[in-house]
Amino acid sequence: MLNYDENQPNHLAEREAPGDRVPVAALLSVLSLDAVLVATAWQQLLMRSFCQRAASWPELIALSTTVWLIYVADRLLDASRLDRSRPHTLRHAFYLRHRRLFFAAWVAVLLVDTFVVVRFLSPEVLRSGLVIAAAVLVYGAGVHFPSSSVDRNPESHREFASKPFRRERRTVPKEFRVGVLFALGVSLTAWSDRVFAEQDVVNEPTLLSLGAVTMGMAVLFCVNCVLVARYEKYLDEAQSFGSIATRSQSGAARLVNRSLGVFAFVIALPTAVLLGVPTPVGAAILIAAMGLAVIAIAAGDDEAPRAVVRCNQGAMLANTIFDVRGAWVDAVLWTPPAVILCWV
Repeated sequence: MLNYDENQPNHLAEREAPGDRVPVAALLSVLSLDAVLVATAWQQLLMRSFCQRAASWPELIALSTTVWLIYVADRLLDASRLDRSRPHTLRHAFYLRHRRLFFAAWVAVLLVDTFVVVRFLSPEVLRSGLVIAAAVLVYGAGVHFPSSSVDRNPESHREFASKPFRRERRTVPKEFRVGVLFALGVSLTAWSDRVFAEQDVVNEPTLLSLGAVTMGMAVLFCVNCVLVARYEKYLDEAQSFGSIATRSQSGAARLVNRSLGVFAFVIALPTAVLLGVPTPVGAAILIAAMGLAVIAIAAGDDEAPRAVVRCNQGAMLANTIFDVRGAWVDAVLWTPPAVILCWV
């Protein structure tokens, strides 16, 4: 376990600051823009590779605002039950402090998103999007409201979250659900364009390739979520937040965790080569998979954070941890498609 004594060596930590300064590497995360970058970069690459056009402005705005709304809502709900006396992530502390501002921004963005979706998106995209939205709502309800029998007392909630209930053991880890839902949302416009927009016979090889790419992206996004859960395991345990890392304690599970990046690469290779995936999107999948494999091996399983934010006594960010490895795994997902888009 980590020693959170203020007198401990600070070679992993940033210098103390009088204010609540947020590291540059954490800005995308605390503003919930990391997921938006991932979603829009992959959406554009899929549209250009499979539909021979760029995503329209309504499609781009609808996806980016919807992803932002989902992530902000998720983080606001997590922050609402944050115990600041225990170690916690920087993003949760940031959302707790600025919750009123984020709530106001959330309402404004929701209005914009609703207007764009209803006014400019095609009926096919709208209907498909509603199905995914319903799945996201079910996921959110299961994660944030697991049982009506748990009262509002933090100690009761902590006791509930720590118990190995059979129902929790049977459920699919939330990291896997997030990865699949994210991949479906990102590829939604490409699927709608290929299935509904064409008037001639559907090109089966193209749909097969698009399906393979969607599966490949789902694997990458799942691995990303699991890696982040690994790095934040000790913080989730301190806050009684459930994750695949806090559920998996066996030696076999730890071995699987260490092999996640390699697994992503092994899955991505046949996906890109054997199923006729267009070269740009296939290259992006392979590069992202290799990046995750390198990070999974190089970053290790240690629970020590690679960067720590500590502020003066009484500051909002006191006892707040920022692990830069989470920023690495996010950058690995959006950088390859963004760079390749400059060449296609």
